[in-house]
Amino acid sequence: MNARAVVFPEAGSLELRDVVLREEQPDEVVVETAFSSISSGTERLLFNGALSGLPHLRYPLVPGYEASGRVIRVGADVTGVREGDEVFVGGSMCYVDVAAAFGGQSSHLVKRASQVVPLRGIRLDHAPLLALAATALHGVRRLGPVDGKRVAVLGVGAVGNLAAQFLLAAGATVIAIDRSAARLRAVPAHEWVDASHDVPESVVAPVAAAIEATGSPSEIARTARLIEPQGSIVLLSFYEKLETRFEDLFTKEATLLVAREWAPADLVAARDAAADGSVSLAPLAGHVVPIERYAAAYDTAFNDTSVPKVVLQWA
Repeated sequence: MNARAVVFPEAGSLELRDVVLREEQPDEVVVETAFSSISSGTERLLFNGALSGLPHLRYPLVPGYEASGRVIRVGADVTGVREGDEVFVGGSMCYVDVAAAFGGQSSHLVKRASQVVPLRGIRLDHAPLLALAATALHGVRRLGPVDGKRVAVLGVGAVGNLAAQFLLAAGATVIAIDRSAARLRAVPAHEWVDASHDVPESVVAPVAAAIEATGSPSEIARTARLIEPQGSIVLLSFYEKLETRFEDLFTKEATLLVAREWAPADLVAARDAAADGSVSLAPLAGHVVPIERYAAAYDTAFNDTSVPKVVLQWA
């Protein structure tokens, strides 16, 4: 089966081209993609050639892990998913002639039925953001119970915004910190701190915990200075390397927690939270671009910090 996919032929270049999908197995489904969103973190690192340590990374490759669409074919052994179901797909290793890292930016995807997530009423154009919602929830869960605690979120782009929403739903007092006034206006919180100018740390500190979601290693030191003694810091971004003075962590006897990608349970819980209104995906899913304008969409996703998320429309 042929499909159209966004392909990085090599670091620093991208194109939309035909690719070949492998034949689906009896426990798999074929999904026709309706929408996908661009990861301004992982996909930008792939585009720049900065994720060379991944064992399956080789060019040319199909990036992406945030897609939604409709099931158009089901394998003979599939139960629980039917043709016509609307589902989220977190990427796919389904290509014959190109690599996948992580393979979600394609008009059609082959995926094990047990790994797709039925949307249960979530709009298709909002559903690609379930990947970020699950990532944010996974990071929040790393903190353990937060009810009644003061928690700071540094960087309230898409993933930081969603982390703030999950913290609020869990009963935390949330302090949002960002250099962008527009981002601060868009995030629900109890306190908002504009970090575009020097702010005395005493205005925010102390907090029981903090989530670092800027992606900037240099911000880890600022985060450490905000927490109370024996407080916790969750790193909710991907960093090429860590840059912080050990003294900042040592003096607070800080617990440094790393949040990897979501677990399946996080994805289902994020779906349910979006479905019942505990968190909202809508404010982050407003910038939709037809797939024919893929190059402009990637330029916006990688370079325009005023746009929290870029969604590609395939069908």
